[in-house]
Amino acid sequence: MSSVQLENGYTKIANEILEEIAKVKLSPTQYRLLFVIWRFTYGFNRKEHKISLTFLSQATGCDLRQIQRELKKLEERNLIVQKIKSGSTRGISFNKNHKEWVGKITNGEIVNGQKINRTNGENVKGTFGEIDNQERNKKNSKERDDKLVPYLEYEKVFGAPSAILKQSFIHWIEESQFQEPQEIICETIRRAKLQTPNKPAAYINSILNKLHNLELYTLDAVKEYNANFDAKIRNERGAGNPKLSNMFGKRENDNSPLTEEELQELKNIEREFPF
Repeated sequence: MSSVQLENGYTKIANEILEEIAKVKLSPTQYRLLFVIWRFTYGFNRKEHKISLTFLSQATGCDLRQIQRELKKLEERNLIVQKIKSGSTRGISFNKNHKEWVGKITNGEIVNGQKINRTNGENVKGTFGEIDNQERNKKNSKERDDKLVPYLEYEKVFGAPSAILKQSFIHWIEESQFQEPQEIICETIRRAKLQTPNKPAAYINSILNKLHNLELYTLDAVKEYNANFDAKIRNERGAGNPKLSNMFGKRENDNSPLTEEELQELKNIEREFPF
């Protein structure tokens, strides 16, 4: 039998937050994430904490990609704030200003964090999920145009993308943490062109997956990573500098070739050079 006592630790949460969060329709995973966020922020008397995706996955028992999707949705609804920086663990905080939350249920209405006045027979702008038809059409048209950009970029280089690849692009655009998904996909396609892989679709997906796992969510972060990667490759290839194995590939006394062990030692020394 568990013996749970306050003296063993507790998390202070304002009653108002609990009352207001009960008015928000969330998925089970989103509730789990909020519990963990509260535990490691309010539970330690702090407003923000650096929490990795791996930790959240272990704490909730949910898949990493599911964690990413639900965090993004919580952020879109203004319940949390994420500070994502390349090469650093994301900082997460809970937005206690419940008036800013999107999708709260008030008097039977789902509202966009705003007070609404309704008269009989009137449609009220600002309600969650009720967008003017014209605005909805504009939004849908823009989204379709955005999603076409990677298709066209791929078509220019490798020919028409398959239906599977199109679905993959939609996944990266709609469900990933990439902040500029179309630009990052196009950048990856252009990089793939230089490598001329036998299976470009698989190659592109593999690179996108690697970038996402490294939490390189902005185009600038991706370009910086690519530049560092290219510099590393140039260094490994010598970038025009003579290799030690070429300079000292033979013994001075008898002009005989070095052994494999000696050549490997020279290569190890080369890796330590800053050029």
